[in-house]
Amino acid sequence: MELNVHSKSVHAAHWGESINPALVMVHGAGGNHAVWSLVAPNVAAEGYYVLAPDLPGHGLSEGEALTSIPALADWLTAFLDAAGLQRVILAGHSMG
Repeated sequence: MELNVHSKSVHAAHWGESINPALVMVHGAGGNHAVWSLVAPNVAAEGYYVLAPDLPGHGLSEGEALTSIPALADWLTAFLDAAGLQRVILAGHSMG
């Protein structure tokens, strides 16, 4: 799926049915959505909708890589709005 966040194209892999709440999985610095490719299908099989975005400057997403946790938090809020998600469960590793 492709979304527009802060006027940049953002790629997000997704598994399962589109419902709220969704499980949003955030990769770490230097990674991309693929770090969740072994886990996400199994979680989706349990009935969750899973969304794994590529952060700016990572994977298939446009833009410069974010340089601070507050910038990441602001971007993630804008991403959730663009995806139309109001209630989410967040999972992350490393910087994510």
